Amino acid sequence: MATEKKSNSTKSSTKSSTLGFVEISEIRDSVLILREGQMRAVLAVSSANFALKSIQEQEIIIGAFQGILNSIDFPIQILVQSRRLDLTSYIEKLKHIEDNLTNDLLRVKMQEYVEYIKQMLQEVNIMNKDFYVIVGYEPISLKDGIFGRFLRALNPSRAIKQKQEDFLKNRKLMMSRTDAIASRFASLDLKVNLLNTEQLIALMYNSYNPDLLESIRLRDVSSIDIQV
Repeated sequence: MATEKKSNSTKSSTKSSTLGFVEISEIRDSVLILREGQMRAVLAVSSANFALKSIQEQEIIIGAFQGILNSIDFPIQILVQSRRLDLTSYIEKLKHIEDNLTNDLLRVKMQEYVEYIKQMLQEVNIMNKDFYVIVGYEPISLKDGIFGRFLRALNPSRAIKQKQEDFLKNRKLMMSRTDAIASRFASLDLKVNLLNTEQLIALMYNSYNPDLLESIRLRDVSSIDIQV
């Protein structure tokens, strides 16, 4: 009994210490809000096979990317996540197709194809890379200091309303930055998608739980049509 209590206590302590490293306070309206009030928006960006481009095309891409970096006057972060490709849903879809085949020869070929994929996954780690651009914004209200926090404490209801108004104003300013970045990357013939609240939660979940076999899948940006 004592051992069980000690084990539960250890798990609770580990969970608390892990949460201490998470800088995110809130996720809402496609925005990550950090503990100190800073705001972040995340753009999922599709990739281009740079190695298959001609030298001239590579030089054009490099020049355009350099132009993007030189044209912005605010910080961004570029995140690349590499994960083992999970083809479980794809295999299940193939099995479903196989079950509905009436031609015996096609059914056998489908079975062979499924077994081939399973064998390949056992022998080779097929990696999938996801690319993100993180746009940051630091609200001016962060600089109110102790006096500003004291005034808000005197009138909580007004503080709540003001907080919402500040959020909407700051979000609008940050999204103008996000739109600018999205349009620049779109000019490189890349698909760009602003992650919504659900997708941000999925990204954070996968980032802090990299070893889980079952993970929340983000929508493939190549299948998304976006206007910038």
